[in-house]
Amino acid sequence: MPRRERPSYMTQTNSSPHRLPFFLMLGFCLLALALRIADLAFCTDPATGFVTEGPFWARIAVPAAGVVLSYAAAGRVNRRPRALLGPCAGLGVCLLLLTAALACGALLGVPELAAAFDPLLLISTVTALLCALWSLLWGVRAFGPLADPTRRLPGALTALPGALFFLWLMVERFAIAPASVMRLGSTLRVLSSAAALLFLAMVLRVFLTPGLPVGHAVFAGGMIAFLVCTCHELPQAVFEFWWGRSGPADLATGLAMGLWGITGLVCAWYAAGAGLPLPPDHNFYARK
Repeated sequence: MPRRERPSYMTQTNSSPHRLPFFLMLGFCLLALALRIADLAFCTDPATGFVTEGPFWARIAVPAAGVVLSYAAAGRVNRRPRALLGPCAGLGVCLLLLTAALACGALLGVPELAAAFDPLLLISTVTALLCALWSLLWGVRAFGPLADPTRRLPGALTALPGALFFLWLMVERFAIAPASVMRLGSTLRVLSSAAALLFLAMVLRVFLTPGLPVGHAVFAGGMIAFLVCTCHELPQAVFEFWWGRSGPADLATGLAMGLWGITGLVCAWYAAGAGLPLPPDHNFYARK
């Protein structure tokens, strides 16, 4: 029986991994998580969610600094990570967990929808279920080589359910409780939705066009998603549920956003790994 040839990305010379930017950003994100938990516990009114002590700008300065540092650190990783071409089991596990959280949040909203019809809630439920199906299919796909020439690449339309969910989430959050200086929680939720959309664009590039030099963008987008979605929105969702300001469906949505941020962290780890040479037309990508 003829021996199966190994994919070209497994035989090319690798550049060394760059893990230091990952660990530096991870330390910053965990520090931001600790500060957010302390802020919610000691400087936030449980009944209203309004800040009781300290300036508003200080709460926004932390994620803003994280965005700048993420892009600065991204310049130190390889542009074409080898790990994003082969099987990504960590990415697959995160997407499967995201499927469970999205499906749980959608199903928890069904009784409320049955009791009183709400078109906004209906759209949220449908988009969450569609996104759960999307993350299930793409999560299973992540367990195999993403750049395998024998596998057919997913079509661009298959990304629509995921994009609809995160886009609708941002629109809904801004429409129901507009972001403002007085509503810090609403502001952070809108920023979390924007970060989720940014990272989704990076994930789509990994699945739809594997092999392109997107390491910098994936690292930055993943770290920003982890910082805002996991380290800011997730503790806030738990805080609001604990004090009775939100229901189980909202908690499940916050958990889904937190898992999406952890997905970003996993992709940033992949992006910080060993790299492959740029394709022959790398000067074309350098102008992008």
